[in-house]
Amino acid sequence: MSDTGSGLGQPPEEVRKPDVVVTGKDHDVAVEGDVALVVKRTSRFSREVVATMISLATAAFGVVAALAWNSAITSAFQRYYPQKGHAPIPGAQLSALFIYAFVVTVIGVVVIVLLGRLAARVNAAPVEFKYPGVPRS
Repeated sequence: MSDTGSGLGQPPEEVRKPDVVVTGKDHDVAVEGDVALVVKRTSRFSREVVATMISLATAAFGVVAALAWNSAITSAFQRYYPQKGHAPIPGAQLSALFIYAFVVTVIGVVVIVLLGRLAARVNAAPVEFKYPGVPRS
């Protein structure tokens, strides 16, 4: 056998290693050149989007739970310290508001824990909202 690449008298082609190897769930894919850059940017962008969505969902569940507790506690004050001209809140309605607040809080905690696990699975860095530092003289 000769040392030729395609058997047509040409020198053997140089074997290049790919620039990036993208690891998938079931297999690895070798990616070269400009495609590697796009894959890197896309995966980084996807992780940032996932991290941002998780942060927004966490904040939304926190607001919903806070509003539910606010409503329940406000109703409790109206029941035990009614204002003039307003009827006190019935006990069943007050109980229902506290049960609602508790259920919303439990659902929020479970969803936030599951979203945290998703973030860990895709290596999404948490999003931190900070004001820029004050320059020191």
